Amino acid sequence: MADPATPTRFIASTSQVLWRILESKGVDPAPVFRNAGLDPRLWNQPGARFSVAALDQAWADATKITRDPCIGLKAAGYVNPASLQALGFAWLASDSVFDALSRLVRYSQLLSDGLLLELAVSGQDCRLVIDYSVEDLGNMPVRIDAFFAGILALSRMITTDSLNATALSLRHSPPPCAKEFDRLFGTSVRFDAVEDSITFARDAAERPLPTGNRWLARKSDQVIDDYLQRFNSDTFADRVRSRLIDLLPSGAFSEREIAAALYLSARTLQRRLSDEGTSFKSVLDEARQVLATRYIGEDRLSIKETSYLLGFSEPSNFSRAFKRWTGTTPARFRDDKTAVRAMSSA
Repeated sequence: MADPATPTRFIASTSQVLWRILESKGVDPAPVFRNAGLDPRLWNQPGARFSVAALDQAWADATKITRDPCIGLKAAGYVNPASLQALGFAWLASDSVFDALSRLVRYSQLLSDGLLLELAVSGQDCRLVIDYSVEDLGNMPVRIDAFFAGILALSRMITTDSLNATALSLRHSPPPCAKEFDRLFGTSVRFDAVEDSITFARDAAERPLPTGNRWLARKSDQVIDDYLQRFNSDTFADRVRSRLIDLLPSGAFSEREIAAALYLSARTLQRRLSDEGTSFKSVLDEARQVLATRYIGEDRLSIKETSYLLGFSEPSNFSRAFKRWTGTTPARFRDDKTAVRAMSSA
């Protein structure tokens, strides 16, 4: 369940789909993403997330610019398993579509910290239901459309024949281009429904796939389990520290900038850190220590360059802080690391 004090977030890498859709329509995606506060540089950062509110802003702007109320359906042509990170690779190695959908439900928290999925099997049907009652997950219909279009495309990707849905229910009203839904999903779509769900024939969903690889699927599951264990154990201070480590080298590490990167006000950031018995100044100091020991130990940057990169106005201030952190000077720390590497390679 999402923390009501924190905006619901979705894994950043999935927004690559919207970027590619816009490019396919001859629209420059950069201004759309910039206006919504989405940074494409985070796509390749494991676990990076965007707020759902920001994603909705991007989808809304994309719909307006392209004048395409069915733009979400275009996700079927641009979804990539890699966008789901380890879950995408586990999907490709699943024994069946049902097995892949089960993984999606089991690891939904990898995608979003507020997403609730249910896989219901009844008679001849296998139905995936999305619960958008959590916070603001249901505010943008085209993103809901994109989710189901992506699920359909990924399911077709691992089957040897053309897989169609047997039913699709959407809570939003029918757009002017409603017939496009019927053509894509291969079934008549019910709009203004009581739930958002997609249904497949049970025998088709449970049919064993020649591409199934249980060993590879289990390895991918393990990667997801490890990530979720770390994610669930993270405190708010851990999240701030992680974001600081990412942004310190760019120079964007003020309290206000970090709060904005977490989609919070500076006051809320201060309060939540105070609730955990720490402060922004303390977390910044810890983040600087992590990067300082990394940069000095790797011998890639001069001590002067490192001090400015970490936001110190003078190298002497950095040297004093470094000695407080490690008990030694940057120069001696680097010499010791160099000596150890030389001994190891001898």
